[in-house]
Amino acid sequence: MTLSLQQSRCSTIILLSLTACFTTTALLGTADIADARQRRHYHSVSRTVLPLVPPIPQAKPGSEPSPEAPKPDEKPAEDIQKADPEMTPVPEQKPVPDTKDVKPAEKPDVKTGEQLGPNLPAGQKAGAEDSSKPDDEDTAEKPDPTTSPDRVYQNACPALMNGDVQGEIIPPLSEGTCGERSPLKITAIGKENPVKFAAPIITNCTMAGTLAGWIGDVQKAAQKSFGAGIESISTGSDYQCRKVNNGNKGRVSEHAFANALDIMSFKFTNGKTTELGSGWKGTPEEQEFWRSIHKSSCEQFMTVIGPEGDAAHQGNLHLDLGCHGKACKARICQ
Repeated sequence: MTLSLQQSRCSTIILLSLTACFTTTALLGTADIADARQRRHYHSVSRTVLPLVPPIPQAKPGSEPSPEAPKPDEKPAEDIQKADPEMTPVPEQKPVPDTKDVKPAEKPDVKTGEQLGPNLPAGQKAGAEDSSKPDDEDTAEKPDPTTSPDRVYQNACPALMNGDVQGEIIPPLSEGTCGERSPLKITAIGKENPVKFAAPIITNCTMAGTLAGWIGDVQKAAQKSFGAGIESISTGSDYQCRKVNNGNKGRVSEHAFANALDIMSFKFTNGKTTELGSGWKGTPEEQEFWRSIHKSSCEQFMTVIGPEGDAAHQGNLHLDLGCHGKACKARICQ
């Protein structure tokens, strides 16, 4: 019986030991499982946790602004003024003027018949010249009201202005096809020791200037042939509305345009005289003189006709600046 109790105790002890062993193993396995589950949960959470610094969003392809036209950042108006002083300043609100003490503007005293013009600046009287205007035609000297209206359309003559000829500009000439817009009445030619005409002549400016140069050669011829200077010149036709040689047919004479002059005779400073009609075949001195001025005249005028040209010029030397040839370069010397 004792043996049976001992065996029973031993069996109980073994059973308890095995139970404890199994319990321990189970507890350890449960702990391992829990630990494994915890590790899996940690790894899964670590993969989904957001980073501490959020990433900068990137622009989508094709949405970037063009580099050729970048859009500038908007700045306040004050910064724009400071950065670029040449830019238009930001307008400031103007103060409202106090109209309590402002007196109504006085109406100008306009006389009957006067033309109303623009408002004049403060302090400037009506009719006063505005010094701010440029020096141009608008501010040029106004013509004399007593002058003929046609005078403002005439041309100035350099020969008259420079003193190469003495005389004055006269009103325009107009007789049908004849006339001259800016004729001159000449009393003398030559700047140094001017030679007077026995009677004033009417000619155009170009003819007057050519005569002023021509008289220098005439003075040299007079000194050579007569040992004296020219005192005066007697002339025939100057301006005259007619046809060539006073004919009824044919072309209009250059006299009709104040572009011709007929020379008749000369008076010298020593008292002597010579006329073309008698002097062309007169004394040796006269022949030398007239042929000398005939030659020099052909070098300065476009048309020269003397006693050997035709019967109409036996007593006058015709000089003009008419056009000959298509290019107006041909000369007639007779």
